Amino acid sequence: MHPQQKKVYAVTQDTEDRKNLDKKWEKLNAKIKQSHTDFVEPDYPFRSCNLIKDFNDLYSKIYDKEKFIQS
Repeated sequence: MHPQQKKVYAVTQDTEDRKNLDKKWEKLNAKIKQSHTDFVEPDYPFRSCNLIKDFNDLYSKIYDKEKFIQS
């Protein structure tokens, strides 16, 4: 199967693809900062240092429930 076709059926995102997308966002944010000095980068859920539960009530409830079950 061609690599582009694999993306359509992929269950998880390829690490290299994720890094490339993150680099594009970093480049875009840097460009915006150059023209707008007061620009603050938005906090988005799919950054590796963020927890998705902090951006969605449903995910928060699932996260808390999973944490409760595991303890």
